[in-house]
Amino acid sequence: MKHVRFFTLLLLAVVVALAACAPADLDITPTPVPTPIPMIKVYITGAVAQTGTTLDLPQGSRVEDAIAAAGGATETADLQRVNLAQILRDGDQVNVPAQGDAVVEATPDVAAEAAAAEAAFNDPVAFLDRIVALVPTSFTGGPFNWQRDPNAPIRYATPRGGNTVVVSFIDRTGSKLEITYGIWPDAPSAQGFFDAVSNSLKTQFVASAENPDYPTPNIFGPGGTYGTAANFLRDRYVMRIAMPQRNTTTGDDPLIPLVEPFLGYLDQVLGG
Repeated sequence: MKHVRFFTLLLLAVVVALAACAPADLDITPTPVPTPIPMIKVYITGAVAQTGTTLDLPQGSRVEDAIAAAGGATETADLQRVNLAQILRDGDQVNVPAQGDAVVEATPDVAAEAAAAEAAFNDPVAFLDRIVALVPTSFTGGPFNWQRDPNAPIRYATPRGGNTVVVSFIDRTGSKLEITYGIWPDAPSAQGFFDAVSNSLKTQFVASAENPDYPTPNIFGPGGTYGTAANFLRDRYVMRIAMPQRNTTTGDDPLIPLVEPFLGYLDQVLGG
C-alpha cells in the first residue's frame, strides 16, 4: 500500500514539473474547422469534353469555371459567343455552342429578379437579412481562416437614405475582415454612396484603381500590409470587402479569393 501511495505521489510530482516547464504562450486551443463555401449545381452541355454533366461548383463561380470543370472546351467550341465571366446560380444550364450552332446562355430569371427587387424596396432590412443568412460563419480565403468575430455583432445602419449591414470576421493572427452590403431606393442614391466610399479609399490608398477582371464599377485598394478594401456597385446595391487590420504578409491581395463568393451571395438573393 505504501508503494502504491509513493508511486502516485511521484506521478503527480512529474505532472506538476512538466506543467511548470511548459511555455507560457503555449496555445492548446483546438484549431477551428472552417465552414466550406456553399456549393451550387450547374448542368453543362455542348462543346465541352464532358457534355451533359451536372457539376458541383463553389457559389460565385463563373461560366469559365464550369467549362474548366467539365474538362475544357472542345476544338469546335465557339467561345466568342459565350459570356465566360457570367456568374452562375444554382440550377443554371450552361451550353457551349459549336461553330455554327445556336447559342443558349445561362440567363437570369427576369421575373424572379423583379420580385426580389420589389421585396427589397418594401423591406430592405429583410433583403439584407437574406444575404447575411448565406454568409458562412467561417471560411478559408487565401492564407486566412476567417471566423465570425464574437466581439463584433452584425451592425445595421442607414447612411445616405439607404440600408447597410456589416458582418465582421477575425483570423487567429488577429487580422480583421469586414463585409458590407447596402441597398438604396434608387441607382443614383447608391451611386452617391459608392462614390463617397470610393473617394475615401482613394484618399487612404493613392494606388487605388478599378479592376477590369470584376464587374464594374468597382475600386480596389492596393492590398498592402496595413489594410486593403474593395467596393462594388450594382444598380442600387453596394458591396464592400475590407481588411482594416492585417497581421500577416503575403504577396497577393487577400481580398481577391473573396470577391466572387461574396458577390455570389448578392446574386443568389436577387435571383430569388
